[in-house]
Amino acid sequence: MTDPRSQTAANPSADAVIPRWATGVAAGLWAAGCRDIVYVPDNPLSHILAALLRHHTEVRTLLAMREEEALGIAAGLYLGGARPAVLMQSSGVGNTLNAIGSLLIPYQVPVMLVVSMRGDPGEWNSAQVPMGRAVAPVLDAFGVQHLTVERDEEAEGKVLALASLAFGTRLPAACLLPRRLTVPVRGGVA
Repeated sequence: MTDPRSQTAANPSADAVIPRWATGVAAGLWAAGCRDIVYVPDNPLSHILAALLRHHTEVRTLLAMREEEALGIAAGLYLGGARPAVLMQSSGVGNTLNAIGSLLIPYQVPVMLVVSMRGDPGEWNSAQVPMGRAVAPVLDAFGVQHLTVERDEEAEGKVLALASLAFGTRLPAACLLPRRLTVPVRGGVA
């Protein structure tokens, strides 16, 4: 799979518009000391990767094929002294439950999770709705602290607060990015 950053990397002067929320998330990750980002490809998350490439070139991004693999890589990074973040879509949160419950929580491995949400009102793909609805309750059941970014201007602060919580408590924390933020609706169409 092609790294979503490669198109921008091939043309660093590209005038691609990076949404403010994505620039804020990238800035929050940077401010929190996250220099290693593991991700599973997703269109909204590609904006965060582009913001990291443009504004924080020292950040290393690592592609994972599945979300539970991403958490395993992040755990190894943490054990090696890094402050890792994992970017994934909400549908992949279900894939991570065993890794969260049997690796991250019991062994106190803090990972900053950034989750692009699907299944919100107006979702065009009905298969995304059940897991989208379940993300927050599942995180609550595991005791994983989470916040939702509602507006562009709060992205950096919420990411930084959650990352500080994660690395301060040695437990994972999650920043949820709803579709109304990442895929604005214009004229009733996302």
